[in-house]
Amino acid sequence: MTSGRRTIRVPAPSDLYDEPPLGPVLLLEYAVAVAANALRARHIAIEGDFHTGETDEVSAARVLAHACDQLSGLLGDYRRGVFARLARERSEWPF
Repeated sequence: MTSGRRTIRVPAPSDLYDEPPLGPVLLLEYAVAVAANALRARHIAIEGDFHTGETDEVSAARVLAHACDQLSGLLGDYRRGVFARLARERSEWPF
């Protein structure tokens, strides 16, 4: 379960020029965060433990919100890796 605020770095124009996929990945990360929050707002029960009488809709919302959390983590890891690589490459320039 994710709670609280997360800071997501917006790529600089030079980052987007050197690594164009950063833009769509950022949009996907935002969309995933909004979807997870909307699911949790609509289905408050998914914040707690699974209940045997849960409807299929609530169960699906629980699984989907968890998948959003996982995808958000993966997207963040990918973007951090790209930013680290770009910083390394830029520091190696001879000028």
